[in-house]
Amino acid sequence: MQPPKQAFKLLSAVFLTGHSLFFSCTSNPDSSHERLLSYTIDTVLIDSKDEILFLQRDLLVSDYSEFDGMLYNLNDRTHHVEQINLNNLTLEKTIPFEQEGPNGTGFWTPNLQAVPGMKLFLGGERTGIYNLKGELQHRFDWTSVTKENGGLLNEERVFYQVVNPNFHHQVFAVVVHDHASSVSLRRLNSSSNSIQSYDIDPQEHFKTYTLGELNTYNKWYPKIHFSSIKDHVIVSHEFANDFYVLYPEKDSLISIQYDSPFLPSKVTPTTVGDLENSIEDRKNALKNYRSQVVYGPLVFDTKNKHYVRLAASIQYGEKERERSLLPEISDSMLYISIFDENFNHLVDQEIPELKKTGIPKYFAREGALWMYLNMEDELGFIRISQSTGV
Repeated sequence: MQPPKQAFKLLSAVFLTGHSLFFSCTSNPDSSHERLLSYTIDTVLIDSKDEILFLQRDLLVSDYSEFDGMLYNLNDRTHHVEQINLNNLTLEKTIPFEQEGPNGTGFWTPNLQAVPGMKLFLGGERTGIYNLKGELQHRFDWTSVTKENGGLLNEERVFYQVVNPNFHHQVFAVVVHDHASSVSLRRLNSSSNSIQSYDIDPQEHFKTYTLGELNTYNKWYPKIHFSSIKDHVIVSHEFANDFYVLYPEKDSLISIQYDSPFLPSKVTPTTVGDLENSIEDRKNALKNYRSQVVYGPLVFDTKNKHYVRLAASIQYGEKERERSLLPEISDSMLYISIFDENFNHLVDQEIPELKKTGIPKYFAREGALWMYLNMEDELGFIRISQSTGV
């Protein structure tokens, strides 16, 4: 049966008070005061027009475009990109891409980003910017840079990539050194064919939360969040609330650290690595970490002019989930955090209406936070709409 054009269910209209603390690069506990956060929650369903949308990756390789109101979702099995119109909640079309040839994207593409001019950035085996006909517009080649110009070592590999519309012919990446279990931020300028490096993990948190044999490739890394917002890029990871902001125009990297009245700044690790290489031990460690807290990425709400971030503490049940390391979520406490345009931390607030969501893929659109929801294999979203500003 074809789903209705829009499935709408009002879940709540609540008025909540949270304590806010203002922090940027340094803490300032004297600037605490109350803020009012009010919101409504509803759900919407996408009309797929009798097509089967690709939900096997839970929209992890997708991006919302504020330039045209579309969500672009990569189907890595058919190598098509689904263009979903969020203005009328329907599938607009599917766009075929080539894996080989002059317009080829390669056989693995973990990054997709919408960019101005009706174009898509696809990062992976063959990184580049493409138009919506699948035609290559600009290629980025990390392997072409010599060691003298900052080229990658043999033990290093590109993990996540983004571009920023303000910096043409440049691409930014999180690079992992597998032997050292270390991570850094890199900036490739394809015009000068050079790479610049930035230290985003001076305290080696990335190694601390890596599970597995630290000196080999047999390990699980913490999830890294990497995004391009306005004139900068932001890097964070799932087990700590601090993050780094790179302003490329000024060549300035800033560390943001803050205290929260509700959430721990980082999880307490059970071990640094797991030298016995037990899969069950790794799963139990992940459950332990996520029961303390897990952090999502920062997204920018252009209507309210602030940054939004989700965090959660998650409890897992016994029932296994298909294509997932961990079982189904039995319970979770979801929090929303808000920062102003200068990354001052304004408020954390629990969202008690959402008990089993964890942290799915989410993005900000027209003053609301849209959270991915699989509704019996149909694409849906939970929307948290802020009623008054903070």
